[in-house]
Amino acid sequence: MNTTHVIVVEIPKPLWKNDNGSHGNWYAHNRLMQTLKRLGWAEAADWRNRHDGVSFEHCRLDVYVQYPPNGRSRADPSNADNVGKPIIDGFTKAGLWPDDNWRHVEGPFYRMSPTIAPKGLHRLEFHITETTEGDDKHGQA
Repeated sequence: MNTTHVIVVEIPKPLWKNDNGSHGNWYAHNRLMQTLKRLGWAEAADWRNRHDGVSFEHCRLDVYVQYPPNGRSRADPSNADNVGKPIIDGFTKAGLWPDDNWRHVEGPFYRMSPTIAPKGLHRLEFHITETTEGDDKHGQA
């Protein structure tokens, strides 16, 4: 059985943007994406330092989204990709995998977490399960 590793990233309310909301002007949006990418890099670099530099050649990525209590009832976890993608780019920059394309990362698959985030925060739980290239179920290896 493959081991699943978990990296939890906390996102304060000012950094949370879903696909339904306005992103402001291009410069503000770009600044936000760069901030999230740096956050992802820092979390992945810290995680790798605590786990002897582990990296993944091939893996499956499931992302469990923790919403705060007041945003959970109408939440759509797939909208978290707008925040998750730059964090994943930061993971790539930190060396967690060679690239976040389909040859190395299956997913990300966004799901609702059974856990509720504290008020004013969202949390993304990145569940990384190491796979082999032959594990690709769509014959694209």
